[in-house]
Amino acid sequence: MPNRYEREIEEILRNLESTDPKASLGQKFGERLRRKQEPRVKPRRQSFSAPRFKTTDWLIIIAVITALIAGGYAYANNGDATVVTGILAIVSAICLLLLILSPFLFRSRQSTQSTRYGNVTPIRRNPLSSIATRWNLFLLRMRYRRKNGGR
Repeated sequence: MPNRYEREIEEILRNLESTDPKASLGQKFGERLRRKQEPRVKPRRQSFSAPRFKTTDWLIIIAVITALIAGGYAYANNGDATVVTGILAIVSAICLLLLILSPFLFRSRQSTQSTRYGNVTPIRRNPLSSIATRWNLFLLRMRYRRKNGGR
């Protein structure tokens, strides 16, 4: 058996010598270096891209801004409420009410079940779930560090 492997290795070496791959490898490597040295043209990005908010995000933004404007206007009038502050407060309250009812009002009309995984129900996430997840990961990390001696 070892003779067979030696013959195969010798044959491979003879084939490599006859084709002289070192020169071709050197040329390919040099070509690659030259290609990388060419300046790349980056596509131009737009300098300003408008943020894309969901409906619930817009409701929060409108509610906060109108409440701040109403409060500022009332403060500027020495604490006297006017029709303007009342209208702004009502707009803010309506936005907050729509925000509370948004899971029922703005529900997607499409089927939420996937055709591949029909038995999987989607997880309903609220804004605090990501914070809770990060906190749980932090606790797990601290427990792991205590277990392994501070690594």
